[in-house]
This record gives sequence, C-alpha cells and structure tokens, in this order.
Amino acid sequence: MIGHPVVATLSMVAAMLATAGAANAQQRSLPRQQPSSVTAYVVMTPNGPATCATWTQWRGPGANPTDKESIQYWAEGYISGLAAGSRHDVLGQFQLRDLGAWLDRYCAANPQTKLPLALNALGREMLAHPGGKL
Repeated sequence: MIGHPVVATLSMVAAMLATAGAANAQQRSLPRQQPSSVTAYVVMTPNGPATCATWTQWRGPGANPTDKESIQYWAEGYISGLAAGSRHDVLGQFQLRDLGAWLDRYCAANPQTKLPLALNALGREMLAHPGGKL
C-alpha cells in the first residue's frame, strides 16, 4: 500500500537512487572537460566568507567546540578535494593535527587571507614535502 509513510519513503529513496545512478552513468559516458576556473565552496560566517581570522578565532582558546570542529572538518574536506582534483597523493603521510598546526601558524601571520587560499597554500606545501613533515 503506497499510502503508508514507510512505503512512501522507501519508494522515494528508491526513485532518488535510480535517478542518481542514471545521472552518474550518463556523466561517465561524457568526455571530461577541464574547467576554465575553479570555484570553492567557503565556510560562511555572519560576516561573510571565512578568512584566516575566522580560522584563528574558531580554533582559539575558549572557542565554541562546534565551531572548532566544523571549521577543522571543512578544511580537511577541502584538502581531500584538492587531493582528488589534482590526482596527486597530497595527503600522503601527513597527520591531521600537523595540517591544523600549519594553518594555525599561516593564519596567525595572514589573518585577511581567504581560507580557501590558505588551504591552497597548505596543499602546495604538502606536495613539496611528501614525507609528511611541514
């Protein structure tokens, strides 16, 4: 009976999965094009896009634990995206705490730098030091 909430939900999920699978198969058959520009999704704050000052504020002593973890997870995801997009082993032997410490130092010295630019700089440093030491 399709009117039952569980059946309706399962039907919706199945339809979404089928649609996503078809779109994925169609995407794989299309030739890949190199993007002419790169767009980054940015952690937004009440004052606009995150900067290094945001990183420093959200990771500092007394910072809200949710803010601290949110910006750390976002940065880790961004670096993972750089690794996947570059097709290089950017992550290599690096420890997440070392990446956070590098960003702490970089952002303290460059508070107005947009966070994606700081993470791009981190990615370049990681490529230059594949042994895991920054």
